[in-house]
Amino acid sequence: MDFNEHLRRIIAALRFRTGQIFQAPPVSEIEFMRITGNHGEYQENLNSLGHPRQSLQIKRHAHYVGLCWFRLSSERLEDARHSLAAHRARATFSGSYYAAYNASKAIRYIVDGAVSLKGDDHHKASSGLPDDFPDVDRWSSVVTDLYEHRLRADYDNWQSTAAENSLTPDEAFNLSTEFVNRCRAYLSKRLGASI
Repeated sequence: MDFNEHLRRIIAALRFRTGQIFQAPPVSEIEFMRITGNHGEYQENLNSLGHPRQSLQIKRHAHYVGLCWFRLSSERLEDARHSLAAHRARATFSGSYYAAYNASKAIRYIVDGAVSLKGDDHHKASSGLPDDFPDVDRWSSVVTDLYEHRLRADYDNWQSTAAENSLTPDEAFNLSTEFVNRCRAYLSKRLGASI
């Protein structure tokens, strides 16, 4: 077998494995969430009714929906990186928080089965991390700090605002980057596939 054939087989195997874990739902992500409610409970109900294949399909769709939030997290982290390079402190704080928030949301949706799509979800970004998340207490505190900095950056227009920050924009960005990377590692281990 030549190298190209070997590479084609590896790619085919990876596509097959990925399809076993993630698959876009046949409806929009929002409609999927509306229909299933808590996808974990929905899966259990399908299993109880003797529909394990359909339950597995719901799980694949839910993983896909959760990973959409993780993709948004990566985009927001990239935005924060550009803001930091441009010395835009407020945008850096905001982007750093939203990167962490969306990574948390991806984890909470995949693990817990549901998240709120309203403003109340921001409070769960730190308190709702799973108990088995590595160093959960430290990261819950970090996400709370990032949230507080984001609030000041987005809403306070006072000269004293910067003095109230306990983190520099660099520190906020670095903490957010580390948190997103830990979330990636956690989800990769939990799902059995690199994300």
